[in-house]
Amino acid sequence: MKKPIKKLLSLATIMLLLSIISIAQQKHTISGHVTDAATGEELLGSSVVIKASSTGTVTNGYGFYSLTMEQGNYEVIYSFIGYQSVTKKIELSKNQVINIELGENTENLAEVEVLGQKVDKNVRSTDMGVLKLNPKEIATLPVLFGEQDVLKTIQLMPGVKAAGEGGSGFHVRGGSADQNLILIDESPVYNASHLMGFFSVFNSDALKDVTMIKGGMPAEYGGRLSSVLDIKMKDGNMKDFGASGGIGLISSRLTLEGPIKENDGSFVISGRRTYADLFLAFSSEEQLQNTSLYFYDLNMKANYKIGGRDRIYLSGYFGRDVFGFND
Repeated sequence: MKKPIKKLLSLATIMLLLSIISIAQQKHTISGHVTDAATGEELLGSSVVIKASSTGTVTNGYGFYSLTMEQGNYEVIYSFIGYQSVTKKIELSKNQVINIELGENTENLAEVEVLGQKVDKNVRSTDMGVLKLNPKEIATLPVLFGEQDVLKTIQLMPGVKAAGEGGSGFHVRGGSADQNLILIDESPVYNASHLMGFFSVFNSDALKDVTMIKGGMPAEYGGRLSSVLDIKMKDGNMKDFGASGGIGLISSRLTLEGPIKENDGSFVISGRRTYADLFLAFSSEEQLQNTSLYFYDLNMKANYKIGGRDRIYLSGYFGRDVFGFND
C-alpha cells in the first residue's frame, strides 16, 4: 500500500509544481493609443517604457502600441518629445486597453549644459538611412516665394539632390526620380508636382509626419531602388473646431478641422490656390494678358472610432493645374 501512496503523492507534487509554473509564466498584453491632450491627434513614435527595466516599445503610424509581459505590478512611462511624460501604475492580471493623452510641456526650462565624448560604436541605430521631418520644422526653413514645400525641404537633406533648378523632383544617392516611391496615407503618388514642377502637391498645413528612407527599404514598401517618402496627413482635432490659413505672394490657403463627434471622430479639410496669373492681366502684351497659369488643390481626411479597437479612415486628394497660352 505504501508504494501506490508514494506514487500518488509524487504525481500530486508534480501537478502542483506545473500549475505554479504555468501561473508564474502567464502573460498578458497592454495596448492602446497615445494622443495629444489638446487636439486628440495620435502621437507617432511615442515611447512606452516599463520603469526599472529594459522593456519598452514605440507607437506605430497610427499612434498604437502593444506590450506583452508576465502578470504582475508595473509602472509604465509614456513620453514624447515636447510633451510632459505620464507614469501609470497598472496591475497586470488580464489584457488591458490603456489610452493615454499627453499635454505639451509649457514649462520654462533653465539653461542646460550638455557634455559628452565620442564613443566608437559601429551600430548606432537599426533604422538605416531614415530621416524624419516635423511640419513645424519645415515651416522654419526659407522657401521659394515664402511657400512651405516638403519636397523642397527634402532636397536639402544629405544624399538628396534636386532633379532640376526650381523643380520638385529629387534624386537620392545617384538614382533617378522615378526610382523614388512617394506615399501619402499609404497611397502612391505618381505625379507629385504642380505648376511645371515648381511646387509639390503636398500642402504642408495638412501634413502630420514625413519619413524618408534612403536605403534598406522594408519589404512592406515593395521594391524601389532609391528611396521611400512616406507622408501622413493630419487626422483633425477631436476636441474643438479650428481654422488656420495664410495669404502669400502667389497663393493663399485655408485649413478647417474639428470633431465629427468629440473624442470619437474628426475631420480636416485643407485647400490652396495660386493667383500669379492675375498679375498677367496688367501686362502690356495682349498674348500675356490672356495667359492662364495657376493650380489649386484640396486635401480631405476623416476618421471615426468603431468600438474600442477599430477605426475607419477616409482620405482623399483633388488637384488641378490650369495652363494655357492666349486662347
